[in-house]
Amino acid sequence: MIKRKRNAAVIAAALMAATMLGGCDTNDNTPLPTDTVTETQAETSVTTATTVSEKPQETAVSDSTETVAETTVPESTAANETPETTVSESEAQEETSETTTVSIAVESETVSEESTEKDMDWSSSAIAFSAAGNPVYFPANGEKSPYTDRKTIDHPYSYYTLNDRHQKIYDELVTALLDCESSIKFSYYDEVTFDDLFSIYQLIYNDEYRLFYISPTIEYTQDKTTGFVTQMRLLYNYDADVIADMKAEVEEEAEKILSQITPDMSDYEIVKLFHDSVIISCKYSGEAENPNTIYGCLVDKEALCQAYSQTFTYLCHRAGIKTLVVLGVANEPHMWNIVEMGGDYYHIDLTWDDPDRSRNPDSVRYDYFGLTDERIRELRQVDDYEYEVPAANGTKYQYYSYNDLVAADTEEAKAIITREALKAAENGSSTVQFMCADSEAFDEITSALFSNAQGNVITVLEAAKKQAARLFNTESVYHNSNENTLTVKIFLDYLD
Repeated sequence: MIKRKRNAAVIAAALMAATMLGGCDTNDNTPLPTDTVTETQAETSVTTATTVSEKPQETAVSDSTETVAETTVPESTAANETPETTVSESEAQEETSETTTVSIAVESETVSEESTEKDMDWSSSAIAFSAAGNPVYFPANGEKSPYTDRKTIDHPYSYYTLNDRHQKIYDELVTALLDCESSIKFSYYDEVTFDDLFSIYQLIYNDEYRLFYISPTIEYTQDKTTGFVTQMRLLYNYDADVIADMKAEVEEEAEKILSQITPDMSDYEIVKLFHDSVIISCKYSGEAENPNTIYGCLVDKEALCQAYSQTFTYLCHRAGIKTLVVLGVANEPHMWNIVEMGGDYYHIDLTWDDPDRSRNPDSVRYDYFGLTDERIRELRQVDDYEYEVPAANGTKYQYYSYNDLVAADTEEAKAIITREALKAAENGSSTVQFMCADSEAFDEITSALFSNAQGNVITVLEAAKKQAARLFNTESVYHNSNENTLTVKIFLDYLD
């Protein structure tokens, strides 16, 4: 386990606004520059390939405080919308509670004219995480999964970082929100402060993928004398009957994926199933109607990185596979996952593995499948946490390594291309992809394959075509090379 500190930038990223996630991860799934089109004049002639770089631009992350709009609702409105309560149960007080609306900055950073600004020091948020140095207990303790021999996982990882008192508040809120209750009351003895409520609701909003329909705004009643929150009005983006229909649609789409699990499948195979299914079915789009929810990803089939990450978590937890959300900066605030496979943890990023599929609709990348902490930090900034998260140091299930697709030199690359082209022709795949062992190997291999010299990629494919189950075009070769992930992709164009 490694301890990570959640700082100002992390929480700002965690809020995942339309202004943040809505325009987030510019490089997440922005279509890569058009794959180099290599056209030949002769069988051994090929133009020099262009290397595509996905290296995120450096983005300054400020540790400054995040501004949250806080509006005091007029008493007439409060009387109509939120019943006033007296907090103290030990004394008969006549003091009137104050109703305050706090808008979490998930959709706009603009403060309305009626609102007054309140600075929130995110670096010292009052949420009480588990004690430093204590491993976080992350159990699969739900019902028996109908898809695997495991139990389901009922709570997101962040839930187990809370102390007992905060877990109680969290549970009460989630239960009420799942039932679409209109409000929830807190006892004086619960001692729920504004910071408790705000921080816990923030975790729920970001991590409780089941609650894709809740509003980012919280409205609460606070006792003037004690400062404790006595009641919270629960707000939703849809009516209850619409929510019920949406839940059914999510379940129907999830079942299509989960039902493909077979008893003999390993963790790796299940994770790959989820990875591929989400990527193939969902289109990365900044114009999605529900860009940050599992509904947008599974039903609308258009979404952004938060939805990709939450949908992957949802599917894994239904199958009893442990996964958690990771926040960071890759050009802009971004979200991906850490997942357990075979007892070790790995980074996995479905959004950045979703390529421009205009040429190959069913193509999937694996550049971000099974990365270690060390490798992911070479590619992007990973935000820190105040609670411990598992160290992602697994190496066995890194996709290219696990599938023997790592080339140390040009001859190994040619052997991989030949082998994978024959496999592709047999199973109908249109992509051959592999990873170079290091930067030196990448430079050597790409220079040799995508040049006009004898023995280039066209020569290799011409030889493979003679043995292939289907004929593919070798007059022109489309390819994509990424110097950051050290990966090469070759796209096959079949003649039949």
